[in-house]
Amino acid sequence: MAGSFPWSHLIRFEKNGVIYYGNAVFAPGQVPGQITQLAKSGELQAQVIKGDPLSPDATLTTEYLQVEKLLCPLTHDQVPIIRCVGLNYMQHIKEGGRTPPPYPSLFIKPNTCLAAFDADIKIPFIAQETLDYEGELTIVIGKDAIDIPEERALDYIAGYVSSNDISCRIWQRDPKYAGNVPQ
Repeated sequence: MAGSFPWSHLIRFEKNGVIYYGNAVFAPGQVPGQITQLAKSGELQAQVIKGDPLSPDATLTTEYLQVEKLLCPLTHDQVPIIRCVGLNYMQHIKEGGRTPPPYPSLFIKPNTCLAAFDADIKIPFIAQETLDYEGELTIVIGKDAIDIPEERALDYIAGYVSSNDISCRIWQRDPKYAGNVPQ
């Protein structure tokens, strides 16, 4: 799917109470890394997308709108599950005092974990003591895939987004909390 979408910087945004998908448009001197600041200052524009932005049938319209409020790029309905890979970064494994496994750890998170960049994250009191957070590179898979040959893997990627991953280490590892088969 890489390259099969009409957009390069997918955003979901609000304008006059209506929610749109669009391709962020950057003026000279503006860079994608400033997207949240540009949106908050009212300096971000988007070319409106017609149709499902994750479909190869999506098209860019000729309509350009000023972004009033930047939203999470995908909705809970568009993200059925979040698949995660852990223990794949040697420095972080060592920082945690763990032994590197022969293979990275695979685990899932429900789509209710999905939150916008500026959303408050509610942390239960019992989880606050050993809370750990990490910046992550998230790969958005754009269509169903199984047993895909390596040379075709990029065809299934809709895009990339930076994300936060928040875990409560004691509930994740300690058998008193996590059970006999901790994550």
